[in-house]
Amino acid sequence: MKKLTNVLFLALVLCQFANMGVVFGQDDHRKGIAFFESKIRPVLVGHCYRCHSKESNKMRGGLHVDTRDALLKGGDSGPAVVPGKPDESPLYEVLTYKGEYQMPPSGKLEGNMIADFKKWIEMGAPDPRAPKETEPLTAVKSTINIEAGRNYWAYQSPMEQKIPRSSTDNWSRADLDRFVFDRLKRNGLTPNRTAKPKVLVRRLYFVLTGLPPSPSDLESWSERLTGDDEIILAEAEKLVDQLLESEQFGEHWGRHWMDVARFAESSGGDHNNIHPYAWRYRNYVIDAFNDDKPFDRFIIEQLAGDLLPIKNDEEWANNLIATGFLAIGVKLVGEEDQRKFRADLVDDQIDTTTRAFLATTVSCARCHDHKFDPIPQTDYYALAGIFRSTETHYGLIKAQARQHAKLIDVTELGVPSSKPKLSAKEFAALKKAREDAHARMGELMQNIRGGNAPTRNILRLSRTRRDKAEAALQSYDERGNPRVFVMGTQDHEFPAENHLFVRGEVDKRAQKVDRGFVSVLTPPRRNLLPRNVRGSGRLELAQWIANDENPLTVRVIANRIWHWTFGQGIVRTVDDFGATGERPINPDLLDYLARQLVNHDWKVKPLIKEIVLSRTWQLSSDYDPHNFDIDPGNRFCWRANQRRLEAETIRDSMLAVSGNLDLKRPNGSFVAHVGEGSVGLSVFEPEIRKIEEPVRSVYLPRIRSVLPEMLDLFDAPDASLVMGAREETNTPLQALYMLNNPFSIDQAKGFAKRVLQKPPNERLRFAYVTAFGREPTESEADLAKQFMDKNKHHGIEKAMLAYCQALISSTEFITIN
Repeated sequence: MKKLTNVLFLALVLCQFANMGVVFGQDDHRKGIAFFESKIRPVLVGHCYRCHSKESNKMRGGLHVDTRDALLKGGDSGPAVVPGKPDESPLYEVLTYKGEYQMPPSGKLEGNMIADFKKWIEMGAPDPRAPKETEPLTAVKSTINIEAGRNYWAYQSPMEQKIPRSSTDNWSRADLDRFVFDRLKRNGLTPNRTAKPKVLVRRLYFVLTGLPPSPSDLESWSERLTGDDEIILAEAEKLVDQLLESEQFGEHWGRHWMDVARFAESSGGDHNNIHPYAWRYRNYVIDAFNDDKPFDRFIIEQLAGDLLPIKNDEEWANNLIATGFLAIGVKLVGEEDQRKFRADLVDDQIDTTTRAFLATTVSCARCHDHKFDPIPQTDYYALAGIFRSTETHYGLIKAQARQHAKLIDVTELGVPSSKPKLSAKEFAALKKAREDAHARMGELMQNIRGGNAPTRNILRLSRTRRDKAEAALQSYDERGNPRVFVMGTQDHEFPAENHLFVRGEVDKRAQKVDRGFVSVLTPPRRNLLPRNVRGSGRLELAQWIANDENPLTVRVIANRIWHWTFGQGIVRTVDDFGATGERPINPDLLDYLARQLVNHDWKVKPLIKEIVLSRTWQLSSDYDPHNFDIDPGNRFCWRANQRRLEAETIRDSMLAVSGNLDLKRPNGSFVAHVGEGSVGLSVFEPEIRKIEEPVRSVYLPRIRSVLPEMLDLFDAPDASLVMGAREETNTPLQALYMLNNPFSIDQAKGFAKRVLQKPPNERLRFAYVTAFGREPTESEADLAKQFMDKNKHHGIEKAMLAYCQALISSTEFITIN
């Protein structure tokens, strides 16, 4: 069978004339043009225009071939023609029917035509066709009043706030508390008492590291947090410093940011292809929080790290890894229309950038002016021009959707690999596997040409095996040393021409739009990039976002930090500061925190420290009927919020109390060791759901739509969107998992073993302090004795296992008080 789709052919081949240069001399130019007109253009018209011209309205493969510029623009997988080198030109290969893909699909061209294409490529592929005249572009006009929009609270720069002072305020410890006390007083509220020392120690451990304190640490620190206020504050500061400097801080707080950055190790969407090198971005984020990288620098590296000046190759590699922020989003890799694929990719980058750093839903203006916020459609396309001038690399060597596969090789830049060096024998075996896979694919293609077509499933599986074998071999150099690949971004050689799309439809262009920023967040007439900016503009965008005077950026991250420490933000809609979001309950406090962050040179740890050492954060979570009647949602912070632990923290806590937790960072990721492919071909859903390695949960595989079972049940996001605040459910499946799942039972066994190692009179107290951070009450001690007596005929080990499993299955175990 000689029919293969035009889509496959053009996605890989004919459209990829990018960077095609003229290699013949000027004297031969006229001859080359004449040759094209007499030999090449008629074939293109007769065999390609029907599906790949402007008039066809089909846009197979998302490409036009009826103008020189359309061919030169190409697609994402590199040139189909290497001028002067027909044997290296995929176009020539498909015309000869020697490869997997065959064009035209209706039948092979005559021999003299194929010879003409070979000669044309040898001449440098000259092509005189100019862009066709198009109808005048209709300008889409906006009715939004930007100047009026600037009056909205979020679009005005945070100001230094006057600290509230009150003669009746004998409660506040720090300036932060004074802002809180002022609001409490205005609303007739009285703050709770300070939480007990053990409660505070446990709360600090969970909020700062995502792990429970050991019984010995809990006892030691709770004893030190007694005495007068000065002593308590000094000792609490020592504990906070210790926790902030631990490796576990970055693992826990880095996970918070990964929710915002929609971190995942697969593309999601239609094929759900695996990203074997996404874990490098995960580690970058963890290290950034542990190093207390200034947040403005953190922003710039993620948006434009590849454009920053560097001191050495290692810094260059790490900066590239940081831009993985832009590459790890959801992708419909099976999208046939190249322009649509790219438009969707850019949309994800705009949406994530503006929601993560600005809490603004700019992507709502893709198809029309924003319905609620003062963001015209032209603002969306001003940002789109920046990202359209950027090349995104997904960390793939060869994938099923080749037209979207990209990689950056940083082997020489000092970045470690997750793979071991191969022996000569192992490398030879890998090479042999590649040769066998290619040979098998060649046999199938020969059968197709002979009219003996295999089943579609056999062809698909053979192609997958060939691709995996090819990818595996390309992962190593000729000496068996592993190559190092990363996901990230780099600039196109030239900025892309940028148009507004009517209703967001890629084939309906309106006026040209200059690259720039969000108008309402900039002074009048200063929202556009200077015309002398030669690159994509990503660096300028990053610097604009990370500027002290940007009215949103410092507020947004300050609010996120408050949310991650208190359980709810001052603005509860942490990803949306726009008209459809909530207003800040204490705007003066939010501005104070924002300015504090700037005063700390954008370092996050000092602000976290100020928050957790405040009286406000250290309040008890006790119920007060008077306060509750006035403020049932605790918006004014009269008490601590009692809240459930995140899915990862629940799992890590189970491993910690069982004594099974391995705190060592694993090398790479489970996904990296699997290799390339997709869910269902290279890795299977049951494998991922059942993974229970005893490492911290931040290091478990993060495959879109297929999370490890416990993380899925306890509401870990699957990274389809920015998720600054997680949803929280309470379902029977959660309880059933804790009671019946082998992982839960194994942790209960470990916990019981630790308890039984203690003298009989210390066991119950040890169990409660370990699980809940407190001693048992008298009634709990009586119930425990009754339970053990009633079940002693089963043996002490089984009775203790059941009791310990009941403890870690309880609500208190998974709750911060």
